[in-house]
Order: sequence, then C-alpha cells, then structure tokens
Amino acid sequence: MTDKSKAKRYELFEQAMKNYEEALQASLKLQQESARWWMDLLTQTGSLQEWQAKLNELSSNSVATAQKSMEENLKLIEQNSKTSLQLLKKAMDTANADTVPTAQVKLEELWEASLDALRSNAKAVSQANAKWVESCMHFVPKSKPTTGMRAAA
Repeated sequence: MTDKSKAKRYELFEQAMKNYEEALQASLKLQQESARWWMDLLTQTGSLQEWQAKLNELSSNSVATAQKSMEENLKLIEQNSKTSLQLLKKAMDTANADTVPTAQVKLEELWEASLDALRSNAKAVSQANAKWVESCMHFVPKSKPTTGMRAAA
C-alpha cells in the first residue's frame, strides 16, 4: 500500500468522522431547543383554543416534513443499493484476477471505492440530519428567555 493511498484513506476517514461529529452536534442542538420549546410551551398559560390551534399547526407541518424526509430517505436507499451492487461487482472482479499484482490493484480499487461509499453515506446522513434539524427548528418559537434552562445554556 502506497503512502498516497494511505493518506487518501486517512483523509476519507477523517471526513467521515467530521460529518458524524457535525450530525451529532446538530442532534444535540435539536434536543436542547426541543427541551426549551417544551418548557416554554408548558409554562405559558393560554386558552384551550390557543392550545388547539398550536397543536393543529404543529401536526399539519409535521406531516409535510415527514413526507419530504421519507422521499429523500427512499432516494438515499436506492442510491446505496446501486453503490452496493457496484461494490459487489468489484469484489467479484477482484476474486477473478489472473495474477497477484492484478488482484492487488483490484483490491486497492475496491477499498478506495468502499471508502468513497462510506464517505458519501456519512455525508448524506449528515445532510439528512441537518435538514431534519432545520425543518424541526421552525417549530421552536423565537421568544425571550423565560426559563432557568435558557440562562444556563
């Protein structure tokens, strides 16, 4: 294995880890904002009609957001299926290599393609999570800090 291919693999791994970390941070931010929103919602007093209107708005927005998210997930699954089949073909080609040097080259190509697929998947999941967090953020009201949680955050 050459130093160049090792460096590329390390770079791909680092990028995958960075994407995972960004997704984790976005998830934590969503949890914090959700907790704040629920605390604000539960501490506010309002009429039954206000509560019903707010819940109706939340449910109608949630259905549209979930449908769009599901469509994006289906596209991602289809893309991953195609990528998996291509990787399987590369693996079969590697197994059918005539010589050891040819097998080594094909194996290295397989590893690079696998790492590219990993990077692509990590990026797609990170982007999907970011979109999900962004879509959920419009449910969080933009109000003045009213709870002790906001001061501590």
